[in-house]
Amino acid sequence: MSVNHLLTVEEAQAQLRSDIPNTQARIISTDLEQSEGKVLAQGLICPIDLPTADLSMMDGYAVDSADTITTNIFPVTQRIAAGNTATALIKGSVARIFTGAMLPEGANAVVMQEDTTQLSDNRIQCTSIIHSGLNVRRLGSELTQGQSLLTGGTRLTPAALSLCASVGIHQLSTFRPLNIALLTTGSELVNPGHPLQTGQTYNSNQYLLGALLREHGFEVTAMGIVADNLQSTIDTLRTAAQYDVIISTGGVSVGEEDHVRHAVQTLGHIDAWRVKMKPGKPFAYGKVGEIPFFGLPGNPVSAFSTFHLFVLPTLQRLQGLKERPITPLPVMAEFDFNASPRREYLRARLVAEDQQLKATIFSNQNSSVIASVQWADGFAVIQEDKRVHSGDIIPFIPFSAFKQ
Repeated sequence: MSVNHLLTVEEAQAQLRSDIPNTQARIISTDLEQSEGKVLAQGLICPIDLPTADLSMMDGYAVDSADTITTNIFPVTQRIAAGNTATALIKGSVARIFTGAMLPEGANAVVMQEDTTQLSDNRIQCTSIIHSGLNVRRLGSELTQGQSLLTGGTRLTPAALSLCASVGIHQLSTFRPLNIALLTTGSELVNPGHPLQTGQTYNSNQYLLGALLREHGFEVTAMGIVADNLQSTIDTLRTAAQYDVIISTGGVSVGEEDHVRHAVQTLGHIDAWRVKMKPGKPFAYGKVGEIPFFGLPGNPVSAFSTFHLFVLPTLQRLQGLKERPITPLPVMAEFDFNASPRREYLRARLVAEDQQLKATIFSNQNSSVIASVQWADGFAVIQEDKRVHSGDIIPFIPFSAFKQ
């Protein structure tokens, strides 16, 4: 594709979806304790019924509801704690039972102890209406043996791990987290902790993208700062090709000091784009050998935007996650704005006022102002050439919507 061809956001996303296949991560076996945050590689079938028996939901008395039709006074003939095995309920009696304990054969309801009165001779009087199933967790009422428990491509959250543990599953097939090689290009860059000389800039992109990648469950290997030199760039990319994916920032434009495109072409191939969006027009992808490569703009807000719109969804597919469409929220603009011929992704913050979600935007929308990302909680999306007036309804994408 020509470097001069201008793609819409949707065209760029569709081309990435078409050119980069799903799931390149290796399948590994992990213990339950080691599986948090990983992606399930194979679906799970429930191995047991849950609960495994009729269980009491309350501290109280197990009873046959049919017996309560003729009387509400019963002798207590046994005591059942959670984990204990009960004997069959004697007709016309009740069993003292505790939360989580198995109902005895012949009982079909539990009356709460608050709904009983203690009488002499180890008897109780029931003071409420009792029906079959009252305060009982029925056998298999939550999960049944053989049903689908979790599907492949699911992120293993604490709730998912608890679900597995609840049915006795202790080992899972998961995708090993992708290890991303991250490099930042530019002879002007200096790492934090060193004094700036004239014309130098601190390297914030390594910390921005490294933290984003780790937040989304990927492993990161920082390759450091690469000077604006073709051979240095080739050498670093060759080393980076031992990892699963390569991401770089800077050097993908058309200037004489932008060496990344040429270096990638030396080792593989590249598609350099101009995307019809702001911030983030320069973007590139391709392969270094057989390793997927993504080249992001050098300006930090542009890198942040293109990472979320193009790179992250692709990485999530490569990691084995099920693709999930992102649906923007309709919110009210609390600003006036005239969009450029490119679609604008304004850093914005939501406020709830008068039962209406309203978006305000950061005062400085320059692509170098990373403070706008820190301040914001999402993108206010303004279509190409659109004039927005305060009070208009516009689409808003929360940053949290990209999380899987």
